[in-house]
Amino acid sequence: MKKRGARSQRDLLCPLAFILCSCATGGAYLVSPSLRAAVDPRVAVLPFDNQSVDVGAADIMRGLAAEGFEKRGYPYLPLSEVDGKLSGMGVSEGGQLPWLKPADIGKALGADLLCYGDVEDFTFQNLGFVVRKSVILRVKIVSASTGETLYEGLGSGKDLKVYFNKDEAKAAFVEQLAVKLLQNILKTPLRREAEAAAWKALDRLPRR
Repeated sequence: MKKRGARSQRDLLCPLAFILCSCATGGAYLVSPSLRAAVDPRVAVLPFDNQSVDVGAADIMRGLAAEGFEKRGYPYLPLSEVDGKLSGMGVSEGGQLPWLKPADIGKALGADLLCYGDVEDFTFQNLGFVVRKSVILRVKIVSASTGETLYEGLGSGKDLKVYFNKDEAKAAFVEQLAVKLLQNILKTPLRREAEAAAWKALDRLPRR
């Protein structure tokens, strides 16, 4: 009976370990060989969709992703130019892009590589005893000419602090209020976490 019980525990722990390892890897990546063969490396970074409660998150993450492309050898079209041409197609935000065919977007922008983005989380919680910061970004590169997904990546930047001492929690609460206020004034909310998420989302992008 003891052996059966021990075996039963192992059977339960193995799937649990697999789940934890899967979570620790930080997301999956898709890289198509066609991406390396792309003749024109210019990327049109389209307006990002935003699932978070922070209204400015999409613009922040879009800008960071654009910088990430350039650092990896993929020049990006000026964001204002992209927005102007998309506005002529009736698009003002990322959530409207699924209504358009990639071929039509590529033709209007004069670029074959289209970057779609989705801000899945952009949270700054200051609860006194718990301070949680979380940014999650998913990016996808699609070929306008073929409709093929050439790259997809998920990146996250997180920081979690838990205080068990009442005085420490009170001090941390005040400190984090000041941090958030300063970041909002400088228009750089969750800067460190946002940069980490953008970098990780593009981590497997082949350099040119």
